[in-house]
Amino acid sequence: MNTFSIGSPTATFNVYVKKAAPLAELLGQEPEFGSTTSLRIGDIKSLGDLGGNGWRKVFNVYAKLLFDLPKSSQWHPQNLTTWQRFRDETLLQSHSATALHFGSVSEGQFEGNQVIHIIAGRTHATKLGIAEQCVWLDHEFAKHPNKPILICPYFDYRQLSNVKIQHLATLITAIEHG
Repeated sequence: MNTFSIGSPTATFNVYVKKAAPLAELLGQEPEFGSTTSLRIGDIKSLGDLGGNGWRKVFNVYAKLLFDLPKSSQWHPQNLTTWQRFRDETLLQSHSATALHFGSVSEGQFEGNQVIHIIAGRTHATKLGIAEQCVWLDHEFAKHPNKPILICPYFDYRQLSNVKIQHLATLITAIEHG
């Protein structure tokens, strides 16, 4: 599988999923291996239209999660009044500090200060070799013992409900204020 990302090349809030968004259809070509493509206003809607409801849910959950963080969090969207505006106007753009990574992950991606890494899906975390390195807090959430890595259910309303999004936000806040 081709490994690439969408969002900010200098993202500090990173989410990892296995299946890639339909970027080839949006861009007219497959992104280069290891590249990061910053989205523009309108691209998230276009990806949702191209990829269907599943991708709309991923983007919605991502935006809701950041909006559920405390206002004091470095990742809480500033100067936007709704998670929908954040999703449409900022999420996964070059200035957003957010990225969505597809495919495999190198151990070096998990280094750095003031960053967070969220692996969406236990199965994906297991295939990446991360799940066994983490402490499982319950059957759905895990935390790496000394890196800013969390594992959570996939970014879908059925798997990551609003209550679980709030729980994940609490875990992120604990790491941020560590």
